[in-house]
This record gives sequence, C-alpha cells and structure tokens, in this order.
Amino acid sequence: MKIGYIAQQVHRHGGMERASAEVLERLANKHETVVMATKCEIRAAQLSWIQVPSLLRPEMFHLWNFRRKVRRTEPAQHCEVTMAVNNAATEADVIVAQFCHAAFTDRFGGLRGGAKRWRRGYQQLAQRVFMEQERASYLSPRLRKVIAVSEGVKRELMQYYGLPAERFAVIPNGVDHTVFKPAANAEAKRRLRAELQLPLDAFSCLFVGGDWDRKGLADAIHAVARVPDAVLVVVGRGDEARFGAIAAQAGAQDRIIFCGTSARPQDYYTVADVFVFPTRYEAFSLATLEAAAAGLPILAPRINGTEELIEDSVNGFFVEMNPASVYDKLRLLWEAPARLQEMSAAILQTSKRYTWDRIAAEQMQLVESIGGRG
Repeated sequence: MKIGYIAQQVHRHGGMERASAEVLERLANKHETVVMATKCEIRAAQLSWIQVPSLLRPEMFHLWNFRRKVRRTEPAQHCEVTMAVNNAATEADVIVAQFCHAAFTDRFGGLRGGAKRWRRGYQQLAQRVFMEQERASYLSPRLRKVIAVSEGVKRELMQYYGLPAERFAVIPNGVDHTVFKPAANAEAKRRLRAELQLPLDAFSCLFVGGDWDRKGLADAIHAVARVPDAVLVVVGRGDEARFGAIAAQAGAQDRIIFCGTSARPQDYYTVADVFVFPTRYEAFSLATLEAAAAGLPILAPRINGTEELIEDSVNGFFVEMNPASVYDKLRLLWEAPARLQEMSAAILQTSKRYTWDRIAAEQMQLVESIGGRG
C-alpha cells in the first residue's frame, strides 16, 4: 500500500508530534508512506517527506496556510489511504483525533491561559477558527474512519459533530518502555538525582508539559507548598516568571524547581515519587503514560485518558481541579511510603498494555482494511 500521512510536525519533542513519529516509523517499515508536514525529523526505509513550508507562528495563520497547501499537494501523491492528525487537512480518509477543539472551547471558552488581555482575545479568535476547520474535516464526505485516542474523545466528537459510533476506532496513545522505566534501585535513583542537581532525599513530585494554565500547574504549586519537605519538579516550557511568583506567594519558591525542556525527560520520571497533573483538558496525555511506565502514581482529574488509565486508590488518585483536592491525595502518599510503593507497582503493571508496537499495529490493521476495500 501507499499511505499518506498529514501532520503539521513530526518529531519527538511534543505530545501529538511524538505519537505521530512512533506510529509512522512502524507504518513505514511495512508500507510506502508519504509524510506531508512542515517538519519531519524521523527516517525510515519506505518513508518520504514532502515539506509543506509554512511559518509556525502564529498558529492560527500557520494552520490555515498549511491546510491550503496540503489540499493542493495530497491528491498528486495518489495514496490508497491518507491519514491526518486532527484538523491538519481539509479532508482525509482517516483522522487521528488527538484533541477536540469544540469540547475545549465549550468548557473553557477557548482560553489556554495568560494574563494579558490581547492574548485572551487572540486565543478566543483562534479557537473559533480551529473549530470551523475541525468541523469541515470531520464532516467531509471523504472521511471513512476516526481513530480516537480515548473513549472520551470519541464521545466528544459524537456529541459536537454528530458522527456515528461505527465511524470510530478507539486506539490509545502508547509509551516506549525501554526509555521510560523505574530506577533500578534506591541508590540508582539518588545518583541520578545528584546528576540532575535535584534534592537527594525530598518527596519529589513531578509535573511535565507546556500550556501551564490549562494543565493546572498553579494548583500543583499550591498543593505541594503545603506538604513538608516536598519539591515540585517542573519539566517543560512556560512563563517561569509568573509561575515563580505564584510559588513565592505560596511560600514555596525554594521548593518549585523549573527545569525547562529536556532532551532526556525520562530521567526526571525515573527520579520522581509521584506525578501531579491537575490538567483541565487532554485527549490522552503522553505524560501520564510515561509516568505510569516509570511507576509513578498519578494524581489527575477524571478526564479523557485518565479515566481509562487510573484506577482510583489503586494506582493513583482522581482529584478535583483545585489545590485542596490535590493536597489531600498528595498528603496521603507522603504519609504512607508503603502505600506509595504498592500504587507504584500497580501503575507499572497497568502501563504494560500501552506499547507503541501494539498501538501502531492496530492503526496499521485499520488502514489496511480500508485500503483493501478501496
């Protein structure tokens, strides 16, 4: 088969981008695959990349331009099946749904955070544009299947766009267990903490991601501030000055450690004790799957993905979107190291079913079935 794959970017630095990279490497081992993207940082024997030039910022104009160029480029490739990530293409045979703009806008007004009024105005305008593009993609008569990464995303797309249940296949995201894994022992954990210049014996809480307002970093800061001898390690890019001020107001400026982005995020998972992620909206966060593979009990709201990954009080806790709720569960684990270890073993066991080999094989089977009917 010849498969087309449309995504704005394909690399291993983000969430959706990394999910695309993992699946594409495996697809291209079996089928000729043409990637249409502004950036593609993976290589495979049967993979070719058609660069779709476009400025990456501002995103609203980038996506409009990207979709326009792809609409001209894709038909000339004569692919048997073309896949697209979210609303990256005006039309495709298969959409991999890693987000639902309509649901996010309905719940949060399209706001991702930021204190400046002009930024809020831009975000609201951009979300309206994204929703219209999303609607056009999902209501395209060409669309044959939607791969939703969680049951929650499936429900959202059915609700907002009236898509029938039989149009969907729910195939979650995955994790590389050879990269994300627990420390071999307590001494190895201490040595790695020393290399990362992190406190050796502190109760270490981990937060990973960007878009800090949406992902609830302020709640995590206020919760950790109330736990004696706890530190919060923040991996990802955001407004460090503003969130540093939040930490100072909470009296925890010395216990909130901003590490920025990292070429080896797996090291921070390895040395942590618990994953704190009071996010407002996700499709199925890769960060939660990586935390699970590292054996970190997860504290997160009952949202898309976590409702399937977390078994409350067994391998993590469901929390409300407020600091008090996060603190209550965090305190339970801080006070009971034995329970923390039990939950760590449980979440590690849960993570074993989320492998990229399995996820890619399921997507490949679906694409082959569509191509076979073509």
